[in-house]
Amino acid sequence: MAICVLCRQRKGKRFCPAVYNVICPTCCGSHRLKKLNCPSACPYLRQAKALEMAKKESEWAQKGSERAEIEQRLTAFAVEEAISTFSAEHPDLTDGEAISALQAVQDAVEREVVSGISQEPNVDGRAKELALRILKNAQTMRQRIGIPHNVLLARVARLLTQKAMLLSQRTRDGRGYLRAVRVDIQPNSLEQLLEQISASQTRA
Repeated sequence: MAICVLCRQRKGKRFCPAVYNVICPTCCGSHRLKKLNCPSACPYLRQAKALEMAKKESEWAQKGSERAEIEQRLTAFAVEEAISTFSAEHPDLTDGEAISALQAVQDAVEREVVSGISQEPNVDGRAKELALRILKNAQTMRQRIGIPHNVLLARVARLLTQKAMLLSQRTRDGRGYLRAVRVDIQPNSLEQLLEQISASQTRA
């Protein structure tokens, strides 16, 4: 069996697409998304993300169902407010672009959870602009009221991707999800919500 091309000590049991050669499981785990620019399609990265996210989501859920539900709803509002605002600025935006942005946010956040290093959304064009807008909303909310943490943000992005795909399939023009978002959430309404939350926390 070939020797790991990174440590030159252990057996290379995994093919690494980042170096296009075999590496050992130890180097795979130690250097993943740090020294190695792992593509999202790598099966070992996918497995690591799934395991880590399941562990973190379980820890988060232990806060209690009511608290977890409130945090998830607030996070979903922040994400979809970014989509509603961006859609108002770009009337020809499609559900496909919104879905790509949500998937890129989920991927970037999960990669950060695994590596501990901030990751750029791996998408181009307006989908990337929207993904960055979503991340900015999440950061604003995090600074103001302490949520969402990355595990919650990744979970919400995944759930909203499923919702967007379902609503998009029900329409012929590929904008069913965006229409629903604009009905439910007014553009540029995040600040108003945060002010209401801050005021209620002050009174409490």
